[in-house]
This record gives sequence, C-alpha cells and structure tokens, in this order.
Amino acid sequence: MLNFELESQVQGDRAIVTVRGDFDMQVAERVAAELTKVEAAGAELVVIDLRRLSFLDSAGMGVIAAAHARATDAGRRLAVVRPPYNVRRAFELSGFDDVVTVVESPDAI
Repeated sequence: MLNFELESQVQGDRAIVTVRGDFDMQVAERVAAELTKVEAAGAELVVIDLRRLSFLDSAGMGVIAAAHARATDAGRRLAVVRPPYNVRRAFELSGFDDVVTVVESPDAI
C-alpha cells in the first residue's frame, strides 16, 4: 500500500497540486503527469503544496525541478509550499530552496 495522495485544483489561471505522504520514485510519474495536465489547462501560476509530505527522494525533486524548468521556459510562475522540516532539509542541503520560490501557504503567493 502506498503512503501517497495526489489532488489538484484549477481556479482560473492558478493551479494547486497537493502531494501528501511519500513523493518517491514509485509515484513520481503520477505527479509529473498531474503537473503536465494542469499546465496544459493554462495555469499561469502552479503551486505545489508539500505541507503534508512525509518523504521526498531525488525522483520527487527531479519532478519539481522539471516543472520549474517548464514554468520558466513558458513564462509561468511556480511556487512550492514549504514542506515539513525533514523534507525541507533536503531542499536546503541541495540548494533547491534558492532556485524555486518557497512559500508558507498557497495563499502567500
């Protein structure tokens, strides 16, 4: 059984993709497909909500990095809602939090 939930909401030109549980190699393709779907719907701002994430591996970070690159290339904005400390630490150690916009809540951007 996977410890994973994925949900997305598109509200006008804003999309929020919420990932809960473990964001690892087993689910990376599903998250990437969901991000591609909301991007195709015309979202000018994509928010990836990681507040309830329990684990993030390099595959998950790769999905977020790829979404960031696509957003930059397309002139869209992308923000990540700050994950819990154990996951945030990986962002800090990798310097990832210096590359992507990290906010405290989906309403902060």
